[in-house]
Amino acid sequence: MNFFQGRKFEELYWEKEKLQVQLYETTAQIHKLKEQQQKFAPATIQEIKLEINTENGFFVEPSFRRNIYELLEELIGEEVQTLSYPLLYNLLQNRIIEDNNKKYRLNVEAVILGETLVYYLSAKKLSVESSSLE
Repeated sequence: MNFFQGRKFEELYWEKEKLQVQLYETTAQIHKLKEQQQKFAPATIQEIKLEINTENGFFVEPSFRRNIYELLEELIGEEVQTLSYPLLYNLLQNRIIEDNNKKYRLNVEAVILGETLVYYLSAKKLSVESSSLE
């Protein structure tokens, strides 16, 4: 009787050992995946940079830069992947900014989307006649 039962016990013993190894491997994989998930939290916008070129090379006054930045500052903290590139582009494209009783039209040359959101803009001063028509 022991001869027949011993064989079955041995099979069960090795199956138990095999299952313990699989449990260890699976537990280790789950632990590693949880660590990676915590490390790879969604990227958010941390900083906004404005690169402004002008047609006449005039000095970009801090108040002018601040007026543009105020339009964008709500984007800080937003998840990068949830933002629509066309929305970011159209946010400033052909926008008229007033600074010290002067009006400027912005043209977006490029937008780089990442943890640092970078806008490459060109600003054109509007004449009094063209600004009153718009």
